[in-house]
Amino acid sequence: MHTCGSEHLTSHNPHATTKVIGAYFKDRYPEGRDPSTKDLKNSICIEFGCKVSYWKVWMGSEIAKFLVRGTHEHGYGVIDAYSHMLRTSNPGNKTALKIDENGRFKYFFVAYGAWILGFAQMRKIIAVDGTILRSKYGGVLLSAIAQDTENHIFSVAFGVVDSECDVSYRYFFEQLRSFVLDTPELCIISDRHQSIRKMVSIVFPSAHYGCCMRHLGENIRNNFHNASVVYHFYKAAKAYNIDVFSDHFNRIRDLVPQAATHLERVGFHRWSRAFFPENKYNIMTTNIAESVNSMFLDEREYLITALFDAIKKRFAEKFHERRMKFINAPTIFVPSIEKDIAKNINLGNKLLVHQTANCKYIVTGQDEVATVDLLAKSCTCKVFDIDKVPCPHAMAAFRCQYGDKYGRHIYEYSFSYYNLEVYLIAYVEEIKPMPSEETWEVPIEILERKISSPFVEPNKIGRRS
Repeated sequence: MHTCGSEHLTSHNPHATTKVIGAYFKDRYPEGRDPSTKDLKNSICIEFGCKVSYWKVWMGSEIAKFLVRGTHEHGYGVIDAYSHMLRTSNPGNKTALKIDENGRFKYFFVAYGAWILGFAQMRKIIAVDGTILRSKYGGVLLSAIAQDTENHIFSVAFGVVDSECDVSYRYFFEQLRSFVLDTPELCIISDRHQSIRKMVSIVFPSAHYGCCMRHLGENIRNNFHNASVVYHFYKAAKAYNIDVFSDHFNRIRDLVPQAATHLERVGFHRWSRAFFPENKYNIMTTNIAESVNSMFLDEREYLITALFDAIKKRFAEKFHERRMKFINAPTIFVPSIEKDIAKNINLGNKLLVHQTANCKYIVTGQDEVATVDLLAKSCTCKVFDIDKVPCPHAMAAFRCQYGDKYGRHIYEYSFSYYNLEVYLIAYVEEIKPMPSEETWEVPIEILERKISSPFVEPNKIGRRS
């Protein structure tokens, strides 16, 4: 029997208050996925043999969440102290908090020191995306995500803003700019959100901006309903050289001229791999950022401090897991790149090579002719140029240049970021746990600073449909 004062929930008393039902459900909300309202309603029916309305069960579940995690109002109220403790528990963390003129919460930004140090070892490509928070105060969780050389998600920064607009994205990118250098090497990829594109041009004027090819492909599919156009679109997007790109793009123009016009209008040529090989490698979509959104699907309902605790815990586990996985690996490069090198060596052994000049070769095989320049680390197939790993043509050229023992020279011509030692350096910094709220040591001026919850229209507060 579960009691709360003189009230209790039994088979003889199905009219218990939502407060009592919330106390009964309290143990059903550990970390992880929340039970559905339907399951909770069925559990009462099975255990007590009585029926309770769906609405009362839902209200009880909300109370149970507050008992376990605290209220959203409390989360916003302690956010300044939480930010202070993040910086104290993990020196090197970057946090930023902004409130409006009425003392209400507006923006919050977090980048752990481990993420900042690790991103220095990453390919300078960031996917940016936003996902709606599901609390009664709404808001949007913004994420900046990179990808390590084993194609794993690597978080760079997270932020909570009121909406996806110019002002909020400018704030997010300005905070990101404090540790991400604005250089031509940097590429920022997103969906076709105009605010992202606009603010990237303002805050990161030297960086390249690219549109997610999957979003653009879905746009083509939905607008023109032609599978052949979509096929040639993806072939053009992934083409390594301009001739292949032009061939597929012309096929699009022949099939549906309006589709080609649309792609030209949104700047498809600027984002495709054939025209933009310098620093995109093989990353052309925002899938990595969207994968992070799905990782925290349930946590988007948490109060803001619990949300960032969940983010911290998840990536602390990932850092440890990846660090330990390869710490004693016997390879020079990360395993996925070693596989690519082995595959390209086998393919290169089947090709014929003719030297035309110092470090320049003509390579033929399978009705294909390619020109390799080892000094420039370039091949006309463009795989060497873009992926930064010697292609089969380059492997054949190495064999001619260095003889049978050319294997050790392959790593000299490959991208240094693929080195296993560099990979481990990216994960060497530990994300330390933060103490419980009861033990926080916070300056008095921060404790006295009152921060209210964001303003929302009264008619928007209540049960989600």
